[in-house]
Amino acid sequence: MQVRLLLPAMLMLGLAPMAAAQQFQTQPEPAPAPQQDAPKPKPAPKPKPAPAKKPAAAPAAVAAPALKARFLEKIGDWSVFLYEDATGRVCFAAAAPSDMQPKGAKRTPVVFYITTWQKDGVRNEVSVKLGYSIKAKSAADVAIGSQHFALPAGEDKAYSKDAGDERKLLTAMASGSQMVVKATSAKGTATTDQYSLQGASAAVQKLQEICP
Repeated sequence: MQVRLLLPAMLMLGLAPMAAAQQFQTQPEPAPAPQQDAPKPKPAPKPKPAPAKKPAAAPAAVAAPALKARFLEKIGDWSVFLYEDATGRVCFAAAAPSDMQPKGAKRTPVVFYITTWQKDGVRNEVSVKLGYSIKAKSAADVAIGSQHFALPAGEDKAYSKDAGDERKLLTAMASGSQMVVKATSAKGTATTDQYSLQGASAAVQKLQEICP
């Protein structure tokens, strides 16, 4: 299986609709400005000579777009997103922990992903962003019931490198109710994150629909 890095920061912006409000918040739309009486018309000014034409500016589409994943659907405790450009689609389901220990640990957003990279033929890739630099040469432990899965870590991410283990993990997620992820930071802080698996299986099925 091809090993991929986690979704780029631009896709993280799409996680606002998730239930973990302490990590992701939506921005309310600004209220419309109050209507004002139309001003009285003024006499039309005398026409002025037309200025010399300047070269047309490049169309806005030429500029690098501000890319963002689009939220599609909330299924149980998982949210489904779509990122699309000229090269194809990236579809992913994501969930934030329902509980994080220790409470006082300083961390960036923590998210568990299941991702399909359509153009590369990579489907249902499992990965987790732990929110800190992970201890060197360590792995995150993912536990579902009595089953344990080791996800090799790099920087602040952990992901499966074996397709067979990944399929077993996805099968366990489909039949389980809770998932616990344990890891240790580069500073030696041991963390335990608990995730709800409600909706995880249906979210994976949704990925197959939108990224066939």
